[in-house]
Amino acid sequence: MLFIYLLMFNGVNCVILQSVAGTTRCEKITTPLCQHLGYNTTMMPNFMGHEDQRDAALGLHVYKDLLNHNCSSFLRLFVCSVFIPLCSEHVPRAVPACRGLCEEVKKDCISTLQQINVGWPPELDCNKFPEPPNLCMQQPSEEDLKDVSNEQLHNLRSSTTQLCPVNSVPGSNQCLKKCNSDDTYSNSNKTIYNGWGMFWTLACLIVTTFALQTFLTQTKRFRWPARPILYLSLCGFIKAVVYLTRWIAGPLICLDEILLEKPTDSLGCTSAALLLVYINVATSLWWSIFCFVWYLSASKEWSTEAIEKISSKLHAFVWTSSTIPLVFILISRNIRLNELTGFCEISSVFLIIFQLLIVAVGFGLGIFTSTALKNVRRALLQEGLSPFKLERLILRLGIISLGIFVCLVFSLISDFFDNFYVILLKVSLEFLHPIVASAWIFSSKTFKNWNRILRPKSRNKMLANLPTSKV
Repeated sequence: MLFIYLLMFNGVNCVILQSVAGTTRCEKITTPLCQHLGYNTTMMPNFMGHEDQRDAALGLHVYKDLLNHNCSSFLRLFVCSVFIPLCSEHVPRAVPACRGLCEEVKKDCISTLQQINVGWPPELDCNKFPEPPNLCMQQPSEEDLKDVSNEQLHNLRSSTTQLCPVNSVPGSNQCLKKCNSDDTYSNSNKTIYNGWGMFWTLACLIVTTFALQTFLTQTKRFRWPARPILYLSLCGFIKAVVYLTRWIAGPLICLDEILLEKPTDSLGCTSAALLLVYINVATSLWWSIFCFVWYLSASKEWSTEAIEKISSKLHAFVWTSSTIPLVFILISRNIRLNELTGFCEISSVFLIIFQLLIVAVGFGLGIFTSTALKNVRRALLQEGLSPFKLERLILRLGIISLGIFVCLVFSLISDFFDNFYVILLKVSLEFLHPIVASAWIFSSKTFKNWNRILRPKSRNKMLANLPTSKV
């Protein structure tokens, strides 16, 4: 005998059961997950209300997280006793598990479930199960468990893959979700996100590339305190390249056609997540540095040369400080898969608040800078000098600074909301602030310099055709 089941009867029950045995309808167990458990026949409907074994098998799939952990020797027996219960020709109804079996399984598994933030299913409440002397199935002894062959155990493990739903494929010990599954977001939502994200990625890539090329060809025009604008553009350019790689290569959370079980299974996905966090923190710091150096220039009257002397320290501060959050992320492993974006993402409230504080510090310095520039304008008017150039600088600085600040703040706040339209807004804001920063280089002087670089022959020809005057 494979398992010993203690079927408790009293004298009256025996008489009744024998008289109605002919009406019992037992059927062979066809659900692979519940085969090789010591009984071969079952009865429908089961204790969950399923009318046939196919519905019961689909119901079992809901408990895959519980079953895959295999935290108790009797776990599969207990769950199957609920969905594919024991049926005997001598019993007029399905035989449930005993309360003792339920409590034994719960005791073995509750700590494991708490570690993955999964509670004990309320429909498996042990108080719903009978106790002897009522008719029920008790747990088999350890000696009975030794009678299970290795081949049967292998078949028991591999049989779970045959219950995989449409969006899953069989794995080694469990069902693996496909990349194109629409459990959380529909395929139409993913299509909209991909198109929207691609548009903003290409827009940011084009604008920031132009800004960086302008800086490389006209370096002397962009000195401190305006120089941080170029580093904001650089951060936007790197982020656009990462996103472009995702659009070309496909979702980073996928391994072939299978969704990753955890982010650490893919070095590329994890590296992209850490790189994006590094760039986001660096962007917030460069925004604050931008406001800080303008504060030194306008309020403390620092010269360009004085600011350039501390520029290496500012670089070291930004690029080094941006690595600090990565250390805590790697320690806590607080990385999750985002099926909509296709990225491994960092979910940390502390990190969001940290960036918001940095951006707020920069905004405060920006207000002090604005006040100082207005005082300079007032002094020029009192001395009878024209403030035209200063007013144009104030307007340009104010529009770009406010644009960067608004985009940064709202993109960070949107992390607190898990809504499809908020996610679309976040994508546009993330790429809009480097576009706004790059707007600093757009001027008539920039286009004249590019025209001179790209069309040197036409300029020389135009000069040669100018009329010459005879003296």
